[in-house]
Amino acid sequence: MTDEWIRETCLELPGTEAFLKEEWGSLLYRIGGKYFAMRGTDNEGRQILTLKCDPRLAEEYRERYAQIVPGYYSNKSHWNSVLLEQGGLEPEFLRGMIRHSYELVRGGLTKKLRDELPPLPETS
Repeated sequence: MTDEWIRETCLELPGTEAFLKEEWGSLLYRIGGKYFAMRGTDNEGRQILTLKCDPRLAEEYRERYAQIVPGYYSNKSHWNSVLLEQGGLEPEFLRGMIRHSYELVRGGLTKKLRDELPPLPETS
């Protein structure tokens, strides 16, 4: 997936903003001030996309896909990093991972913040 595809996919989710975290050299996608996706590199210089994930799913994904590893510089139970240079993941699968991450973070926001956000469109 290209950076442009990742950007468009993240920004189509209601209330999402992109934020450059210069000290990390990473682009963060966040909602309500909390990030749900981080596009950057790991300590080996690999291109990664780090996403929040339900812990049971996170483990399942790591077992099934070599390009999905424990979240870089994140809680390993709740975050996965996708090694982008390895490819092999279907765009719709990765889109689903991004939306899942967004929904988890959005669901953790205060009710007041959630109520201020536009509704989340249904998936097709």
